Amino acid sequence: MDDDDAGAQPRLVWLMGFANSTYGFAFAVVLVTIPQLLAARGVGEPVIAGYTALANTTSLATFAIAPVLDTLVSRRTWTIGLALAAAALTFLVLAMPAGGPLLAPVLAIDALVIALYNAAIGGWLGAGLPKSCDASIGTWFTIGNAFGFGLGAISQFWLMRHLPAGLGAAAVAGLVLAPVAILSIFPAPDAGRRAVRESFGMLARDLGQLVRRPQVLRILLIFALPCAAFTLTNAFGGIGRDFGASDGMVDVANGFGATLIAFGAALVARLLLRRAPAPLLYLGIGSVGAAFTLSLLALPRTPATYLLAVIGENAAQSIAQVSQNAIVFRSIQQGSPLAASQFGLLGAAAMLPYAYMQMLDGYGYKLASGVAGSFLMDAVVSVAACALLILPVLRWLRGGALETSTVAEPVAA
Repeated sequence: MDDDDAGAQPRLVWLMGFANSTYGFAFAVVLVTIPQLLAARGVGEPVIAGYTALANTTSLATFAIAPVLDTLVSRRTWTIGLALAAAALTFLVLAMPAGGPLLAPVLAIDALVIALYNAAIGGWLGAGLPKSCDASIGTWFTIGNAFGFGLGAISQFWLMRHLPAGLGAAAVAGLVLAPVAILSIFPAPDAGRRAVRESFGMLARDLGQLVRRPQVLRILLIFALPCAAFTLTNAFGGIGRDFGASDGMVDVANGFGATLIAFGAALVARLLLRRAPAPLLYLGIGSVGAAFTLSLLALPRTPATYLLAVIGENAAQSIAQVSQNAIVFRSIQQGSPLAASQFGLLGAAAMLPYAYMQMLDGYGYKLASGVAGSFLMDAVVSVAACALLILPVLRWLRGGALETSTVAEPVAA
């Protein structure tokens, strides 16, 4: 069904996606602002890298904790509560001393809470919106994340450096909460009432059924392989000097520039989803992006090449994330009592390549003594993953094995 079918799509679906700005903006604190503040206070790069690695690893535990979001209280209550917790933890990590022993664990908890917020609103929208909206919400969910992250990368360090002590942290924490106002236009979260009342024993039984569902296992495989992670985007902040790029160019390109690129590319992906299934778009952009990465090896290491790399890799990553979100939303049955569990599980699988591909890219850098090794490693591994997936994905698409039925089947008491 096309996502623009008359009468099927609620109004302001695009605005609902901007509720995910809380996720992007808060994660900018973890990945950009805290490292900037620590570096300014004289903390060594290995220590900073350890903080961010711990936070990223901890956020992967979302798949194990997300099932709790499908029980006890409503999805609205979980979402608001997690947003408040994320704002409080954001204030705490920004106000902590640079060398304090609690910074690393609190930063890791903050990352986990932020990721759980993402699973909560993803599950809420996945179960509450008609399936005709999957491509639209997948697009704007990605744009919301990119907008929040870009705004955070541009503004947070400035606020911390130019506002009085404590006030900067409070301003950033307040901005984390701002998108929560959008929740008022979300569909009523009553589709999960059965999950709210059920016991944890019944939840465990249903989760066992979820993770054994062939459709879920297929998507887990697609996401766990590094076909379209484009983790080079996370390295651009540290390799600008390899291309002779100034610090100012690096900041603008990876902040304001990357945000605009991601926004435009997400809208392009929205148009492409009208013409191609999301799994094929995902594999296609993975292959095209890898070819682009290889083409960069033939260019001189100049600031212009650096800008081209930032533009191309960020655009490809944005298209890949839109197609990923569309796959996830289309896999969730409307009214599913386990929507947050499924969103958290598949979201964690999508994050897995970001962890090990960054290590592989770094290994490639050491092997070839430069960015050429990173680019070659990233492209070759991505192409190999896409090649492994193409035939199974085509077969699954022909059989309709990657999408769900429109409405969740009744669950036996």
